[in-house]
Amino acid sequence: MNVAVLFSGGKDSGLTTLLLEPFFDEIELVTFSFGSDDAWKVAAAAAAEIGHPHRKVVFENGVLERSLEILLSTGYPNDALNYVHQVAVETMAETHEFVADGTRRDDRAPKMSFSTIRSLEDRFHMQYLRPLAGLGKKAINAMARRYFDFAEEPSTRHPASDFEVGLRYALQERHGQREVDRIFPPNHTHTRVIRRKRIVQEIVRQEDQACQGIQSES
Repeated sequence: MNVAVLFSGGKDSGLTTLLLEPFFDEIELVTFSFGSDDAWKVAAAAAAEIGHPHRKVVFENGVLERSLEILLSTGYPNDALNYVHQVAVETMAETHEFVADGTRRDDRAPKMSFSTIRSLEDRFHMQYLRPLAGLGKKAINAMARRYFDFAEEPSTRHPASDFEVGLRYALQERHGQREVDRIFPPNHTHTRVIRRKRIVQEIVRQEDQACQGIQSES
């Protein structure tokens, strides 16, 4: 089986990828770009560390403009983030039976309602996976630290492959920093996977070999 993971290069989408590894023959890490810069390369570097194929997809014309309209009209980031996220999921659903993301239990945005998910799966004949949906931030951090070295950075820092960072950057370019400060929270952060801990991979490999040995002896 194959699955596409919406991948920002952070610990959440990274941990999602690891949790899916036992169940899928191929995992493709997909980063969406607004097309105006090379921020997707941050995710590409993280994907190389994690060890799965990576691909960039540029949003269709109009997605960024619509996102900025939502930001300016509502004065809050949540609706725009939900819109961008749903477009990304639906885009991958056109070509993949299984699509996953790193959205968490405590996330306010991006997030899709149960009815939206059911509609998505019915319309595209696909399955939408949220491996972190039952996990809180502390649990995710503890699990991710076992397998990754990652950095936490302010979302004011660019480049990064996170949707919020991309929208902040585009809004600042077109409407100025004052609008960014008005709409987005000042203390938001994102993470970036620096490396996958090889020692953990070796321990898992040794454990697997030990289990195989026990099974063969029995």
